[in-house]
Amino acid sequence: MKKKLSDFKRSDSIKANRLSPIALFLRISAIIMTASVVMSLVPLFRVGHRGDVVFQVPVPTVNDRTKFSAVDLSLDELSSRSENNDVYLNSSFIASTETDSSVNRLVEKNTFLITGSVSGSGIPEELLALSEFVLDNSLMYVSVSEVNVRNFPSADAEVVATLSYSDHVNQVGIGSDWSRIQMDDLSEGYVVSSFLTSEFIATPTPTPSPTPTPTPKPAVTESAYSGKYYAVGTVNVRSGPGTEYQLIKSLSSGDAIEVVAKTSNGWYRTVKDTYVLASLVSSQAPVSAPQVTPTTAPDSGGSDDVSPQPTTAPAAPAVTPADPSTSDLATYAKSFIGVPYVYTGMSVSGFDCSGYVSYVYANYYNYSLPHQSARISALGSPVSSDSMVAGDVICYDYSGDGVVDHVGLYIGDGMLVHASSSNKKVVLTNFSMNAVTTIRRFV
Repeated sequence: MKKKLSDFKRSDSIKANRLSPIALFLRISAIIMTASVVMSLVPLFRVGHRGDVVFQVPVPTVNDRTKFSAVDLSLDELSSRSENNDVYLNSSFIASTETDSSVNRLVEKNTFLITGSVSGSGIPEELLALSEFVLDNSLMYVSVSEVNVRNFPSADAEVVATLSYSDHVNQVGIGSDWSRIQMDDLSEGYVVSSFLTSEFIATPTPTPSPTPTPTPKPAVTESAYSGKYYAVGTVNVRSGPGTEYQLIKSLSSGDAIEVVAKTSNGWYRTVKDTYVLASLVSSQAPVSAPQVTPTTAPDSGGSDDVSPQPTTAPAAPAVTPADPSTSDLATYAKSFIGVPYVYTGMSVSGFDCSGYVSYVYANYYNYSLPHQSARISALGSPVSSDSMVAGDVICYDYSGDGVVDHVGLYIGDGMLVHASSSNKKVVLTNFSMNAVTTIRRFV
């Protein structure tokens, strides 16, 4: 009986030893499950924000009996920047202790200094990530003359728009130094916060440009004047005392007019209340000019502007010009026929083409023209070939380069007087439109 009982106990012991691995497995499984539950609860606790600044004092360096109060600050609680662009904590946020003041020195030793970064152009760099911008919905105004809107809060970011002084925007996000704004077209961008203000700024009214006051022309006065005068060549009759007035008709050489008044600007008023330039009429009847056989059309060698070679004046009989005060234009102009052609010449001893025209105008009309063909062609008023009158200047471009290189004087009846380099003298010729670029009128 005792033997059977002993065998039974041995059997139970063996069974108990066989169950031990199972119990061990169950214990391990319970530990793993407990650890998993703990790990799953960890994210539910608050994770430190990088905008927070926490002060800690190393445990081994202080007395175990000292108790500290935790200091948890955000960037909004930081003080203003210094001149070196450093950001400091307000002294009111220094951690306090319940015992020794030496702990304060230890806290100051472990205080962090936050320094803001500034670009080379002086624009501050944003310290916060875009996700950390504080949401806002404020109406703001641009407080500088002009500000760039960028697609990212950085001085190196792309400019997407430009705003001017007093422009208003909606501030939808605020960072440490930059603001996210929404413009009128609902597009968004970033600007430096210091360039914005919440105070209303009225749109400046542009100062109107003053209307220039035209310089008044001196008043033209008339004085009594009477007499019978004759047209010296073709004379324009106008509705008023000036070339800007309407052209009524033209007088032919020798036509008589009755003058009743003289104006202060050198015009005569006739009995028909029309006006003629006083220098174009004479109290003496014009003298008929001798007939001169005309040459052919003006030559292309009459230019004084296309590098002509100096010409020695050939021997020629002396020419006595007609009296401009008693002659019509045609007579006066033809009285120089035969004067030698001399490059740059402008006297009765020798003319080039522009020198001849300038000389006639200066002595007959008392009107100054430049001694250069191209410059003459840019002055006066243009006229068509079918409305030419005596005294008009014909301008030619024989070289075909677009620059006037020859001029001649029209004297009426299809005739032209000019200084010809190929004929080596002043000649009379029939008018031709060949190479003519413009016809100018000066009186």
